[in-house]
This record gives sequence, structure tokens and C-alpha cells, in this order.
Amino acid sequence: MLIKDKRKNPVILGEVSLSDTPTGPRPLRFRVIRDGKEELRRPEEVIELCRRSERILISKGGNQKSQIRLVEMLSGFHLEAELVNVCRFCLMKKQFNFVNPKSILYHSERICKECAEEELLRALRNTHCHYSEDAIQRMLDILSKTKDLDRTLGMLDPEELESDITKYDVIQAKTEEKLVQTSTLKISKKLKGLLLKKSKTLLPVQSLAVESGLFFGKNLLVTSATATGKTLIGEMAGVENCLKKKGKMLYLVPLVALANQKYDQFGKRYGQIGLRTSIRIGSTKIRTRKTQSMRKSLDSEIIVATYEGIDYLLRVGEADLLGQIGTIVVDEVHMLEDADRGHRLDGVISRLKYVAPMAQFIYLSATVGNPAELARKLDATLVEYEHRPVPIERHLIFSSQEKKLKIMERLIREEYAKTSSKNHRGQTIVFTNSRRNCHRIAQGLSMQAGAYHAGLSLEKRRIIEKQFASGKLPVVVTTAALAAGVDFPASQVIFESLAMGINWITQKEFLQMLGRAGRPDFHDRGVVILLASPEKNYSSEQAMTEDEVAVKLLKGQMEEMHVAYGEEEQTEEMLACAAVTSNMEDLKYMARKMVADIDFNTTVQKLQKYKFIVKKGKDIALTRLGSIAARHFLSPARAFLIKDAVLGEKEPLNIVSNLVFFDAAYFKFAPQISSALKINMPSRVFQGAAIDIVFEAENLSALNDTIQDQLYAFASDFLTCNCKENPFCGCAEKKFGERIIKWRVEGLEPEDIVQRLDAMYGISTYAGDVYGYLDDVIRCLDAIEMMARAFSKAKIAYLAKQLKKRIEG
Repeated sequence: MLIKDKRKNPVILGEVSLSDTPTGPRPLRFRVIRDGKEELRRPEEVIELCRRSERILISKGGNQKSQIRLVEMLSGFHLEAELVNVCRFCLMKKQFNFVNPKSILYHSERICKECAEEELLRALRNTHCHYSEDAIQRMLDILSKTKDLDRTLGMLDPEELESDITKYDVIQAKTEEKLVQTSTLKISKKLKGLLLKKSKTLLPVQSLAVESGLFFGKNLLVTSATATGKTLIGEMAGVENCLKKKGKMLYLVPLVALANQKYDQFGKRYGQIGLRTSIRIGSTKIRTRKTQSMRKSLDSEIIVATYEGIDYLLRVGEADLLGQIGTIVVDEVHMLEDADRGHRLDGVISRLKYVAPMAQFIYLSATVGNPAELARKLDATLVEYEHRPVPIERHLIFSSQEKKLKIMERLIREEYAKTSSKNHRGQTIVFTNSRRNCHRIAQGLSMQAGAYHAGLSLEKRRIIEKQFASGKLPVVVTTAALAAGVDFPASQVIFESLAMGINWITQKEFLQMLGRAGRPDFHDRGVVILLASPEKNYSSEQAMTEDEVAVKLLKGQMEEMHVAYGEEEQTEEMLACAAVTSNMEDLKYMARKMVADIDFNTTVQKLQKYKFIVKKGKDIALTRLGSIAARHFLSPARAFLIKDAVLGEKEPLNIVSNLVFFDAAYFKFAPQISSALKINMPSRVFQGAAIDIVFEAENLSALNDTIQDQLYAFASDFLTCNCKENPFCGCAEKKFGERIIKWRVEGLEPEDIVQRLDAMYGISTYAGDVYGYLDDVIRCLDAIEMMARAFSKAKIAYLAKQLKKRIEG
């Protein structure tokens, strides 16, 4: 090869044959390829080219006999050559490139970066997966970092995974020197005693909160990563105010599961210093043998509640029953941005500011995009701590969907085999996108695993929580929906999916979820692993694939919080505010205290137009219709639907089954049906295609007898209406809901209803969802009863009341 200006491609490429002569090896034949053309040249030209060259290089690693003959030939013409390391892959492509100890290692030899990248891309193509550009760049970055193609290719094989290779980055912890000594706190002896049992010093964010006026009644917005000790900040303020007789503590959370856990924790922790704890979760009225022992009275010093649990008391005019409130802790305050529930959290905060103006508000969140602005709108001092108490390693693994279970199995086992310096075993949380996947993954793992989600009964959730807390359960598989909720002290978090349902998780949700890894009291570090599938998405509307989303989330920055609501949400909140006051100025005050901007005048005019309120000068009052809508969290549209049905004297069961649908039902045998009929049958019962398949009875003959019998039973019980649009008229959903209600009226527990649906129809669901559905039914029946009384429909009111009582149990 004739190389000019250190270029990779030769100016001339030739082949020389040597012959043995009495004076040594000499050129015999010289074949040259130039500009794609081949020609024979004089053998002597080889020597002429060598004489004109600055350097003559001979590649190491070739045929030793040929190298010796070539050196001997050059020596005969008084020419010297250097033996050098070159890329063998380049030589095979008729190119030239040096390699050195810093070049890429591949199969015990060094090759150039360009050839290594080509081999990597070829290997990616051979997987028959379409990797995104971001994923490919990630692999190229790993190659550049490791200088080892074999190890980089190990990323594609679950048997070869190396943590050093999969590691994306490390979020470092920060050691703080200026920590508040617990003994120096000027607080009640009882609280100080409890705190000293935990630690001699407060954690950094707790120290900042104390310095910012925590024990001087200051309103605080505390933003810091999960496991930095935020919860205790709210507890310290609330318990201290209780002990100093300044009033009760309301501890508000977004999830029932989290409320249950805090209720248990606070009861044990603060019961020993004489403080009682109660729980309020919505207007829950389902009475079963498993929920009777929970304290729900309002005379406790500490009340743990869901947002809706406290809001219900305000909407029905029972705020006075709360007594004096000293502290209101709002956990997960970033829920203000939630599309479905954000307006209700905003509204209940504004209403609490009105009914408890002297209370200290403590807002807690791990993920707020613009905390200074939010603090301003909440009238709170910002306490911001951006560091984690323990470092977090973040890993990215590209895997097909089929290999994920095997990879998780290995990662969970390896983590569980480790013990931290605090003497705690490594435990794992696996996040997936659906409840069914929780059970599929938990059952697919060969070790003990707990499927945990809001559809489980309270008793089952508590069993899993206790097993995990005791270290006996290596892994819990849960949904992204519970990411911000229950406190599982895990050292490792695995993202089996990067979706919540069929939607990709947001940057905020991702940070919330990864923050579950690593607790300072338990672990030395946290580990977060993203299992991303090339080409994977969860709906046809998703433009990005899971591997693209993974890289985006790891690179991403927190989005700024944007809190805004539509007209209907504003109307609902102002109606709820009108339930706690009779004065227009007070109503304006609550509107101003909301984080979102409220079009006050327009909203009040709508409430008058709907005849939800009456206004006389500066006085306002709810009408009976408005009172019903407010106390039952009804939108105007839903309130009018109930009113019209009552005036039409429809049966309460008929009304409620048209308003509340049970959609958390799944065909247990959907995979078998899909395979037998060679179609893609959705597992959700009330998803159009699934109902259509069952409705077409001739399709079912290919199925086994058990599945046929169950599907025929379902069709005959729920798909036999005479509507033209059958089976898409809504009658199936309505009849299904009525069946659940009737079984409950007959005395079945939600767990029994789950078993009966399985046995009769091959339909699986979860007891927690049945509880939730029946709660909604009771709330709706209560609204129907009140509406019937308001419009003198005594019979309808009586029937609604009787049905409600029988469902309550």
C-alpha cells in the first residue's frame, strides 16, 4: 500500500510476488490496483517505490515466513523496514490504520475505532431489533469508554452483563458538616426523646427546615429527594404543636395505601407519648370484617387522611368537628399538577387555609420544577435540598421483552445476597406498567416475590409491607402509580417498563420512582436499573420507543410545574369553597389562595346559572342542588344527570349502574383465546375488541370446554339486550356493575365477589378495585337519595337509602 498524508485509503494498492534467487528474494511479479483498474507493472517498480518512501512498514501478526523473506529482500537493496501494529480489519478492507495499546480490544487483538464501531453496528443489526439513534450512541459511548468490543457486546447478552458496562452515571451523595444536634432542639421532652432514639443529629434537609423556622410556626415548602427525611419534618412540626396544645396535626397524602401505612406508623410511634392517630380516606363506608379495627374518629390528635378524606368533611360542613388544627402537612404536593386530582388538592388547601387560618402548613415534595414560584403561591418559605443522603448508581440495559425476566432474576438475587454496613439485606422494587404485569412478573420469578398495587385488599397489602420491612421478601413488583406512595426501604429499583398504563412516564414521575432506591438508615448506596426494549411501545400513538425514552429520561431535566384547570374544574372547586362560607369576600379569599388562576366572576356566574348557589349582596348560600353536588364531588354535568334520572323516577340501581362503571375486569384466558383464534384479544373485558370476540359466538368453538362455558355464561348474562348497537351500547358494563352490587347486597365480601367472577366467567379482578367501585356506588346512592328528597321523590329516596345500607354491610 502506498500511503500519503497519513490517509487511511492507499493511493496505490499492489500485490508483489517474490522469487528465490542466488542473491536472495527478489520481486518477480507486481500487480497494481488503482482507481478500480488492475494492471501488471515492472517488478523493479516495487523497489523504486520503496526507495522514494519516507518509511517502509510491515504489519506484525502476518505470515512469519513471508515477513522474513520481505525483510531479506529489502535488505538486499540496502532498505530497512519497521514492524508495526496495524488494524487487521482495515487490511481486510484494503485500508491502513495503526493500532496501539489504547486501541479497541476485540478477541485478544487490537483494532481501530472505526472498525470496532462497524463490528458493533453489525452485531446490533444481527439482533433483528431496530435500536434508536440514542441507544446506538449509548453503545458507541460505552465502546469508547471501555476500549473493549467484547465487553460492549456483552450488553446484548443477559449472561454477560457487567455492572461497570451498564452503569450510566452516579448521583453522588453529599456529606454535610453543619447538622443540628438533636439534643440542642428547644422542643418538648417527649418529642426530643423519640428523636434521640433515632439519631443524635438531624439529617441535612431537616436541619435546614429547623433553621428556616420549623418550630416557630413558619409555613414551609420542603423539596428534596426521596429518603432524605422530609416526612419527619412534617411530623416534628405537627407533634410539637400537638404537645404544646396548639392543635391537631392533619397529615394529608394522595393514596389510600400510603394513608394506611402512615396510620400504622404514627399510631405505633406517637402512641407511646400519648398521641392518638385516626384515619380518614374519602367517604369510605364499606364495612367488612377487616376494616373494623381502624380508628376513624375525629377526636385524635393526629389525623392521617387522603386529600379527598379531609375535603369531604369540609364539603359537608363538618369542618368544626376537626376542632383546633395546629399543623397541616401536605405530602406529595406536586400532585397539584395531576390532570385528574390536581384541582381538588388545590381546592382543599385553599379551604383549609380559610377554616384553619392559624395552622402551620408544611408542604413536602421530591419533585418540583420551579419550587421558588410554587413556594410564593403557597405563601411558604422554601427549604430546598438537592442532594441525596446516599449515592445512586444508574444503569441502562437494552433488552428484548423476552429476556427481561431472566435479567431481573439475576439482578434481584445478586442484590439480595448483599448486606449493607447497616446490616440490611439488599431488596428490590420492580416497577411495571400494569397490575396484571405485577402478578405475571412476581409469579415468573423463582424466588419469593410480592405483587403490590392498589387493587389488592388492605390486608394483603399490609402483609407484603410487613414482609418487606422485615427483610424476608427479596422483591416487590408494583405499578408506577404507587411510585410516590408506600415506603419500601429498597436498595435497588428496576424499571421493567418505562410506561404507566399505555403512557410513557414523565421526567417528574421517573425521578420520583428512582428516588425509592437507597435509604440512609438502611443502605450505603442505591441502584437504579432501566430495562429498555428496542422497538417497544405501548400504543400505536407513541412515536418514541422504550430505548429512546430511557436515554431521554436519564439525560432529562425537571419540567417546570404548570398548574391550570378547565372551566368545569374551577366550577367544582368554587362550589366546594362555597360549602364552607356564606360570604362572598371569603369565597374570593379562597380563590386567591389557590395556586391556579381562577376566573372568579365567570365561575360564580355559572354557579348561579346552574342554580347551585344563590347570591344576595355579599351573602351566598348553596341551594339543595348545589349542596348535593359539592358534598359528592359532582361536576355540573353529573349532577344534572342524577337530577334528571330522579325526576324520571328511575330505580336507584338503574341510575347508579348508568353512572358508575366497573372497568378493572380482565379475561383471565385472553392469551389462550388469542392463540386459539389467531387474533389479538385484549385482556380488558370492556375493551371493544374483546366484547366483539365474545359476542360472535361461532368464534368460540376452537376453545376448550371450560373457557367456552365461561364465555357463554358471560355472553348470556351480559350481552343479551335488544339494542341496535349491541354489544357496544353500554348495557354489558351496566349489567356487570349491577351484578357486583347484587352480590354485595346478598352479603358477599369483595374477596368473595372476586372469586365468583373468576369461577363463573373466567374474569379476574382485584378486591381493592371492588372496594373502590362499591365506595363510588355508595357515594352516588347518597347523592341520589339527597336529590330525591330535594325534589320530593320519597320512594326513590327510600330505595336509594335501603340499597346503600345493604351495600355498606
